[in-house]
Amino acid sequence: MKKLFRRKYLAACCQCTGSYRETRADKLLNKLASSWYQENLYYKYRIFAMPLWRQQWARLFFLPACAAIKICDAVSGRLEIPRVEMPITTRCTFLCKDCGNLIPFYQKRNDYDLEELMRDVADFLANVGRVDRFIIMGGETFLYRDLKKLIVYLIGRKKIHLVHLITNGSVMPEKDILEVLRHRKCLVTVSAFPPEISSRKPLVISTLKENHINYLLEDKLWTDRGGWDPEVDNSVDALGRRFATCSIKACHNIARGEYHLCPRSFHGEVLGQFVPSASDKIKFRGMRNPQKFKEEMRRLLEKDYIQACTKCKGTQGGVIMPGIQMRKES
Repeated sequence: MKKLFRRKYLAACCQCTGSYRETRADKLLNKLASSWYQENLYYKYRIFAMPLWRQQWARLFFLPACAAIKICDAVSGRLEIPRVEMPITTRCTFLCKDCGNLIPFYQKRNDYDLEELMRDVADFLANVGRVDRFIIMGGETFLYRDLKKLIVYLIGRKKIHLVHLITNGSVMPEKDILEVLRHRKCLVTVSAFPPEISSRKPLVISTLKENHINYLLEDKLWTDRGGWDPEVDNSVDALGRRFATCSIKACHNIARGEYHLCPRSFHGEVLGQFVPSASDKIKFRGMRNPQKFKEEMRRLLEKDYIQACTKCKGTQGGVIMPGIQMRKES
């Protein structure tokens, strides 16, 4: 009972507006703070773990610097990427029925080549001004064999302000990985798997805490996106509505030298889930032309929907419990 009362929030809060209402002043401050604060400083300095009143003071404290960065970006014309994800492996310890990245549907699971990943990151960064939050994920990221080398490489890129790693909490990271993750540019998120599925999760969390690693516990419910072959309305109007209200269309993804608006766009194309469209992505491998990339980005963001929407319920599928397995842990 004591443990229950000490909780900061419940899973039910994900689907409840509660008594707090965002004021016009809050909306204005969030707009002025820009994504440099919301996708970088908010996590780097653990502002998310502060009480609400301290979060408001922290936002005000950083507001002048955030406004200055925003003005510099506008004047210079640099392209700011708030957040981008990069898959590094399709190997995983689980086979989640509702995996948003469709990982269980890969017949052969393997790691992406380290040299290829680093070349793609270099090409990508050559076309943008800044990445506020760079997310690496799988599969299960702690299974990636060259994880230490990759994290060190990403930390060393000045244009990347925060390196964010996501884990399901089932794999204990090696000591050399823990050493690297202590860097102030690193953040680890432990996903919302219940203890009966991810039994090592409490031990992984305590290890992150003992090693003074910046970490975030996710305990939100998942969204039902329909799995592999969902029954959805694929009329033009329905596709447009799903895309307009989709939450993961902001989870932009770079993989194999391509820039996609969401992870399902990339993974679904590789797996043959839908007929791909060349207009749903930007091919940046070997491209080092910021102006061209910016124009391609504008074109991509103006789309009414992408082909991945034809095999996805978006946010209209409702919420489900995290980590329901297709079969037992592998």
